[in-house]
Amino acid sequence: MALVPLIAALALAAPAETVSLHRVFSKGERSRYEVKAHLVEESRGGGLRTFVPHDTDIVYRFETAVTELKADGIAVLLYRRPTMTITEGETVDSAPKTKVERVDIDATLTVSPINELLNVAENKRPATGRKTLHRRQLGELLDTFVDGLGQMVLFIGSIDSGLDFAPKLPFDDVRPGDTWRRTAGYSPQRLAGQDGKSAVQRLDYTYRYHGVVESNGRKVHRVTAELTVDTDLAEFLHQSIGRKPDQTGLKAIPFKLQSKMEFDLDLGTRRTLRALATSQAQAEVVTTRQAEPVLEQRMRGRTLMRLLPNN
Repeated sequence: MALVPLIAALALAAPAETVSLHRVFSKGERSRYEVKAHLVEESRGGGLRTFVPHDTDIVYRFETAVTELKADGIAVLLYRRPTMTITEGETVDSAPKTKVERVDIDATLTVSPINELLNVAENKRPATGRKTLHRRQLGELLDTFVDGLGQMVLFIGSIDSGLDFAPKLPFDDVRPGDTWRRTAGYSPQRLAGQDGKSAVQRLDYTYRYHGVVESNGRKVHRVTAELTVDTDLAEFLHQSIGRKPDQTGLKAIPFKLQSKMEFDLDLGTRRTLRALATSQAQAEVVTTRQAEPVLEQRMRGRTLMRLLPNN
């Protein structure tokens, strides 16, 4: 009789079975997602003693369709993101403003079962309106660059740096508690005179598998991720435009970002059903002419991506 509790104890102590988180695509599969992001920015510069807050809401939808299946679970998808709706919050000078920006992203993607983009071929050149950094005044250059940091905090930039194809899944089978690392990139700016190529800032993510949990009334695979960035973006910017601090007058852009993410994956296909990212960031702009920052910025971001029901 003493063997019964011993066997039960051994069963409880046994490690959980491993599972594969590889994505399973099917030809003809269509997905529609909605992304909602909210950014709170607090800035001060020009001798101001207090931070001035500014809110921005960004909403966009995108859709994918699997057109071809290749060896090793690789899929070819059509990806379309036609517009982004941007709402600037109320300020002391103006009421809230909403505009619909046509981004016209239309691309054919080759995607691996771990959500890595192996190839991106533009079917239609995006109408980003993004300017290059070549031969521009420092003030205009920084305005555009700092605007890009907001998208970085919200993870709503290019296809490969956003939540659209997240999380990056592990190569090997995992148990609850297992972790893995992935390096991604973010491109705040296009390079000047380089045929639309982008300079890339490294982003190192640490993922963790939490097992099967219940979310929104259904059982899902739960994955979380953390990201910490502590860097000087001035060096990155100067490399992007091929210029030196004595030419731009820009000494440093210390930038810190901390983000946490939560992903719910379908039990069978491992398709992302929901993703939530929350972030905090701080940035300063220091010129070669003075020791005090000419601009200080604090940012808080929240981005929710969810799979929409098929019509």
